[in-house]
Amino acid sequence: MKRLTSVSALAFAAMTAPALADVTPQQVWDNFESYMANFGYQLEGTPSQSGDVLTVTGVAMSIEMPEEEGSVKIGMGDMILTDRGDGTVAWTYPDDAQFTLDMNIEGDQVNAVVDYDHDGLEMIVSGDPDNMRYDYSAAMLGLTLSKLVVEGEEITRDMARAKMTLKDVSGHYVSATVDGVQSMAQAMTAADLMVDAAFNDPESDDAGTFNVALTGMSYSGDALIPEGADFSDPAAIFGTGLSGGGKMTHTGAVIDFVVTERSGATAGKVTTESGRFDVAMSEDALTYDIGNTGMTVNLQGPEIPLPIDAKMAETGFKFVVPLKPNEGPQDAALGITLAGFEMNELLWNIFDPAAVLPRDPATIAMNLTAKVTPFVSLFDEKAMMDLESTGGMPGELNALTLTDLQVKAAGGEITGTGAFTFDNSDMESFDGFPRPEGKLDLQVSGANGLIDKIIAMGLMEESDAMGARMMLSMFTVPGTAPDTASSTIEVNGQGHVLANGQRLK
Repeated sequence: MKRLTSVSALAFAAMTAPALADVTPQQVWDNFESYMANFGYQLEGTPSQSGDVLTVTGVAMSIEMPEEEGSVKIGMGDMILTDRGDGTVAWTYPDDAQFTLDMNIEGDQVNAVVDYDHDGLEMIVSGDPDNMRYDYSAAMLGLTLSKLVVEGEEITRDMARAKMTLKDVSGHYVSATVDGVQSMAQAMTAADLMVDAAFNDPESDDAGTFNVALTGMSYSGDALIPEGADFSDPAAIFGTGLSGGGKMTHTGAVIDFVVTERSGATAGKVTTESGRFDVAMSEDALTYDIGNTGMTVNLQGPEIPLPIDAKMAETGFKFVVPLKPNEGPQDAALGITLAGFEMNELLWNIFDPAAVLPRDPATIAMNLTAKVTPFVSLFDEKAMMDLESTGGMPGELNALTLTDLQVKAAGGEITGTGAFTFDNSDMESFDGFPRPEGKLDLQVSGANGLIDKIIAMGLMEESDAMGARMMLSMFTVPGTAPDTASSTIEVNGQGHVLANGQRLK
């Protein structure tokens, strides 16, 4: 966990780095240098002034990884900072710019050269030292892997390639410093994002190609970064007030891939009509929310018995996790949406050739919100290791609420809501689990009809179905409409479990 969060923090710093600039070329460079130092980076570069132009040659930034796990150095070539005569500065790169990457991670050495291409790129910085705005636009931005060396052996282009292209890019970045805390806000749009990558291992039959295309992409984000933040220690840095988040959306995506192994080639294609990716992080909590609409999936290969052709109207996944110890309950959440699932007729006909079952789209969805009391920080590596060795718990569950439960497939449907509180002082009533108190309300429709269809398909005998119907009648009461039922499962303050008022425990 600590290694992952350290890398995430460094990546966060690298993404925000180009924002700093000022109203004169020298101030731009000075602020950029001090800004990167706040993130633990050592910045190299030789500035030389000629009239209104400041050229910084050999720009590179390097950083040591936490716990002596290695180092990373990024060479950024030359920067050209030009005073535009109106209080703003133009920041440009040469047309043939290259980035170099030198990594030593736990003894493994990787060196790479990346070509940086651009068309119509314009970057203008305005404002003052404590409040700067960075505007940029370009018809095209491109990164192409031109050289890769791993452990002294060059990986040639026919063995590996990678290219990323952005088209019709525009955006801005605003940075302000107040009382030693830097606030940042940014927004960016791009008409298209394209990624083309491939690998081919000459010593085996392994190979693959990957293509990704996104349209209508937009991104927005913000952050608060305290002065002197130590990104090598996530537990400490978030305790000093670091917070940030970002949201990316798109209006369509296509992912194509072919992976070849000794057994043959596996090909796949995934498309979506829209998508979102939303993440926020502070010392208090981590929030993660992703989703897509209009997804299609096509897969075929030697290890897949039949080609997969499926659709999903909506997918979503969300969670909220508290990160630091607290004496009182904190918010947590988990949400899952798999709505409108459809598969092709070929797959249906394998187990239902007579089309007995309704082939309506299927859905599984639910939202859980909770109150939990964390005992340790998830960033505290020592505390987490101690829990693992002692079998302790990182926190306790105090309350749980279920909403929007829906399970719908083959003509049957279950919906429900519920809410429970938990007594952590009573771990005996439910065999090591805190005693719950509350109730769960469920509604069922089409259950008997679904059982009848399964019998007609020969997948269940009438004698087996009788047991299922008896269980259904024990835990539910008939509804007002045909083939409907409801059930209320309750746990009271004495630890008794009741189904529709009938005590089960």
